[in-house]
Amino acid sequence: MPAAANDLPALAARLVAAAEGLARAEDLRGVRVLLRADLNVPLTPDGAVADDSRIRATLPALQMLAAKGARVALASHLGRPDADADAGGRPAAWRARHSLAPVAAELRAHLPGDSFAGLAPDCVGPAAAAAVGALKDGQVLLLENLRLHAGEAANDAAFAAQLAALADVYVGDAFGVMHRAQASVTAVPALMPHRYPGPLVARELSNYLATMVHPRRPLGVAMGGAKVKDKIGVLRELIARADVLVVGGRMAYTFLAALGVSVGRTQIEQEWLEPARKMVDAAKARGVKLLLPTDVLVSESLDAPVATRIVPLTRSCCTPEAPCIPPGSFGVDIGPATAAAYAEALEACETLFWNGPMGRFEVPEFGGGTNALIAAVTAATKRGAATCIGGGDSLAAFAHAGPGAAVGFASTGGGASLELLEGAAMPGLRALDSPAAPAALVAAAPAPAAAAAAQ
Repeated sequence: MPAAANDLPALAARLVAAAEGLARAEDLRGVRVLLRADLNVPLTPDGAVADDSRIRATLPALQMLAAKGARVALASHLGRPDADADAGGRPAAWRARHSLAPVAAELRAHLPGDSFAGLAPDCVGPAAAAAVGALKDGQVLLLENLRLHAGEAANDAAFAAQLAALADVYVGDAFGVMHRAQASVTAVPALMPHRYPGPLVARELSNYLATMVHPRRPLGVAMGGAKVKDKIGVLRELIARADVLVVGGRMAYTFLAALGVSVGRTQIEQEWLEPARKMVDAAKARGVKLLLPTDVLVSESLDAPVATRIVPLTRSCCTPEAPCIPPGSFGVDIGPATAAAYAEALEACETLFWNGPMGRFEVPEFGGGTNALIAAVTAATKRGAATCIGGGDSLAAFAHAGPGAAVGFASTGGGASLELLEGAAMPGLRALDSPAAPAALVAAAPAPAAAAAAQ
């Protein structure tokens, strides 16, 4: 484990314990809680929520705090308003385009009765403060998109101070941004004496401890996706931890090319050929069973099956003069022999982690390898192995697999999950590391007379 990651297991264990302390707090009536969640949901072209998974993942924290009588100001970002090319000159339309209003509509459907107080007109300033001040015990108010203010992404101290003034207690439950040093993630909790991880963060960290720090052996990992560049750090870390590592997706072709296999028109990362060779050597030296595709499905189009066929891949036959993948074709999925070998290796593992599809699964004809991984994860889960999937594409593939698919834990962390595995700094987690005892929460509540007057 690299030096940067040495303290992450201990940090994770402390934060899990802190979250349990928050859960044990019996009475939070009158306590103003700023809950930082990750409600950065995808939207349809007409502005509706396309996938409410992140909203549903936030509900346990909301329900727990509301049941204890807390007055919850819910904060999140949505999209990247600062990257909107049409922002100039049309601030009202720009704010409307990036509003959390679609999320508010979904929350209203999930939260009972009058427990949802609606969407505040802003996340800071007099209007936001007035909306928070009007909350009753057990109510939830959604603050407007944090990223409508440049101070959020800039980790601005003045913006953080305005957010912190809205609450007595900070609860960080946005695991998906815990690798970002942004105002609502790092600067705000540093200003507040009472700060705690939420239940989603606790579940993610408990899973990290169970699968990567103290796994039941053998530990099997499947990595897919497009680029070695995006996962080079976590790949190196996994080679140091895993017993079995299978590689698919477009990144597999960079590994294959590094070993001398001609891959036709399939895009590879030339600058990562040598690092890929070194990782193969490192896996061999450590005794890790590293599997790469031995056959692939090829197509003359990435978007539809055109002249598709299964081709074997070996260093002896795949040469620039006689490539296994023809010059006009792309590798679009692992082949059936590879899928069977991957499934056999992974199904024998007691702990299994999968991040990234095995091919262009969005095209149904190119989804065989990814479906084989789903079947392997499901089989391992049903026989009692500890299983975890992560990454947006893997989650999407699993969601479309039908009710028969099963996994022990589905991580919503995305890049944060990978950076945690890599041993990155994780500033959002460190900002939550507080010596405050759960009992101190009682002191954050106003006196009964003041609470009654506020209502």
